[in-house]
Amino acid sequence: MKLGSKIAASTATAALAIGGVTLMSAPAQADLVTLCSGHGGAITLPTNLKVEAGKSCFLDGTVIQGDVTVEEGANLHIISGSITGEVSVDSDAYFDAADTTVDGDVVNSGSYGTYLEDGTSVATLKAQAAEGSANDGFVYVVGSSATSVDATIGEIYVNGGRISGDVSADGVVYADIYDSVVRGALTVNGAASGGILCDSEVLGDATYSASSGPVAVGAGETEGYCSSVNYIDGDLSVTGISGGAYIDNNIVGGDLVANGNSPTAQIGDANRVRGGVITEEVAMRALAAEVTAEFEAHEADLEEQVEEARAETVETALEAGPAF
Repeated sequence: MKLGSKIAASTATAALAIGGVTLMSAPAQADLVTLCSGHGGAITLPTNLKVEAGKSCFLDGTVIQGDVTVEEGANLHIISGSITGEVSVDSDAYFDAADTTVDGDVVNSGSYGTYLEDGTSVATLKAQAAEGSANDGFVYVVGSSATSVDATIGEIYVNGGRISGDVSADGVVYADIYDSVVRGALTVNGAASGGILCDSEVLGDATYSASSGPVAVGAGETEGYCSSVNYIDGDLSVTGISGGAYIDNNIVGGDLVANGNSPTAQIGDANRVRGGVITEEVAMRALAAEVTAEFEAHEADLEEQVEEARAETVETALEAGPAF
């Protein structure tokens, strides 16, 4: 369940081509905006930053002392940088950050997607619909952290993530969480392709409801999935799932509720529940091949989208020349 190294390798190669850039700037002013089309290096911009519609910007070590806007169809890839404000990712736009600190929220509005990796940290990570946008978009988090996640659209995938508050996914395509810590509540409702919680900790309640795709909270010891237990400090509730519900290898500090699912939820004998148990269930069987294939397809599809978007961003930005 790990992103291939070729993405990081392509970025490292491109970074060598940037070289040094210096900029002497006046004190920060809220009404100033720096436009970025091309590539930039380790400078400090005491302004807001905008990547105009259809343009690509690649930044290495840049400090942005303001807000960032990635306009419609634009791309921004930043490595080893920092942003003191909010990042707005507009319709069909792409935002990609590695080893970067974002003090404000990252807001996806009908965007193509956002990818965070390699220790990137942000405040709230939002995904919402935008009028006229044809995109569901994705939020892909690998080895990074956020204050919270609030999504009402798109594909949500977190691997090796640290979320200091709640994760809310309502009406998304899917919400997959691997090897992560959620220090608040986890709520997944109405996910068209379900979701999985694997090798993770949730320090609040974990609630899955009304999903038409498969939901796996733990997955037993199926090869390649969930090598250790989930720990859920609060209640675990899995209800109204029509794509198949699978519950095993969980330590639950509160109640376990699994009813109203069709087909009936499969519950294994490796769950440990401190509270009450309210279930309609059948014995856990091995996770069906078609179910594991669907979860694997989630990651594979996102990897492909990120590889293509990042390669296009870096190539176009380098061809455009110095940004500043």
